[in-house]
Amino acid sequence: MCIFTQEKEYRLRHCIHHVFLEEPRLHFHNAAKKCGSCRNTVSTYWRDGLKEEIFFPPQIRLKMYENRKEYIYLIQNDSANKLYEHYKKHPNTVYITYTSGKFDILLQTEKPLDVLPDRTIFHGARGNYIYPETPNCSYAYALTCMERLLEQDHSPSKIPVEYSKEPLEIGSPYYGWMIFPYVKRNLRTGYTRIVKKLHISSVSFYKGLEYLLNVSTKLLPYYPLGFRLYSQQFFVFWSDYEELLCKSFSHLPCHTSITKVSDALLMYVSIEKGLLEKRLLQLCFKMNDLGYINRFWSSIPIYHWTPDEPQSTGASPA
Repeated sequence: MCIFTQEKEYRLRHCIHHVFLEEPRLHFHNAAKKCGSCRNTVSTYWRDGLKEEIFFPPQIRLKMYENRKEYIYLIQNDSANKLYEHYKKHPNTVYITYTSGKFDILLQTEKPLDVLPDRTIFHGARGNYIYPETPNCSYAYALTCMERLLEQDHSPSKIPVEYSKEPLEIGSPYYGWMIFPYVKRNLRTGYTRIVKKLHISSVSFYKGLEYLLNVSTKLLPYYPLGFRLYSQQFFVFWSDYEELLCKSFSHLPCHTSITKVSDALLMYVSIEKGLLEKRLLQLCFKMNDLGYINRFWSSIPIYHWTPDEPQSTGASPA
């Protein structure tokens, strides 16, 4: 295996992240060519990166269409723990997280709830996820770039949410939905185990995968220092400058998730632990003072649950 300086290690990991995000099932040999390295080095850095939670596997999240929408509810409730356990058993729950802050529960469902939970303070259908390309820089430099943005003039801009008709079928929806639970959180998973369990052929597997990639957004959560060295926060922003906010938070050098819910932007942001946490919050207050944000909420995720990862604990990496 090749020996690298720390700077070259960061550069190689960033390249591996980019390559497997673009082509999730690419062989290590071809990934090594794209990164100007050797196969054994790339495979070692990838596997070690997964263990150290620098990388999470490449994944997919469904795009939203006329016939398929997901709904997000922010709940502030003194019995949040009971609600959390209740909605873990709800058949339409896609994701739920217990949080500390402005809201106590973030609930995501694949159908609208018949009855709003008590003290639901915000809810709505979500738009498609936006996953900004992760830059290769320090967190301090990223915050400096965000601060410099505020020194410029900006025009109001909204991010539109349109629910179009689902595109013409590419691949096989039948096999796509069959394999979806197995590939949603790991597009690099081996297909042999899946085709044996589902009694389908490898051709059927790849037809299903082709369909899913056409109706989904890819992501590969990347944390250069390792997931545990970052703190996570949900932010809800009401703003007339939504494109500016997206551009600003796209400077952050680790995984960031953005989606529009009703008239607000919901962001999942990771912050390098230490003084930089305070600096990012100060930046949010400055944007508020300058009129780029009308108001915002924040909550810290404590633990989460999803039906495809029933044993999951801790803050969500995505």
